[in-house]
Amino acid sequence: MDNGKAEAAAIWVPTAELKAWQENPRRNDHAVPAVMDSIKRFGFASPIIARPNGEVIAGHTRLKAALELRLDRVPVRYMDLDPADAKLLALADNRSSELADWDDEGLAAILRDLEAEEVDLSGIGWSLDDLADMLQPAEYEAAAGSELDLNAFSEFDHQCPRCSFEWSGQ
Repeated sequence: MDNGKAEAAAIWVPTAELKAWQENPRRNDHAVPAVMDSIKRFGFASPIIARPNGEVIAGHTRLKAALELRLDRVPVRYMDLDPADAKLLALADNRSSELADWDDEGLAAILRDLEAEEVDLSGIGWSLDDLADMLQPAEYEAAAGSELDLNAFSEFDHQCPRCSFEWSGQ
């Protein structure tokens, strides 16, 4: 939409001027605390997208987090879409974020580097338990397509009383 005029990426709007799309099929209440943590730490990285009438198209979780934080205003990008296109954008915005995968090894390497620099890893969406699991170096790595060689281990912490399988860890 190049009309020759610069368009603001977002403007600050009172939260009271926004209303959730009532048909939103996304269930996001469980994600609100993580988004609150992110907003507290980094501020708003992405604006809420809304129609000119204040109906939220994308950013329902950010709006819920802002309301929980009792913020009086949030960044909003208004898009003048008809109701059908607004619904389609809302669905596409949520679905497209689910399509990507993580490079688990790359993610763990970045997190380990940040931890080594003593960077606080809170507020980025993973629980402390998740972070601990990702940061824990693998004790062994079986070759692709091969079975684990149990002879590589001399002692185990646990033994199954039924089958005598032995293992270490939790």
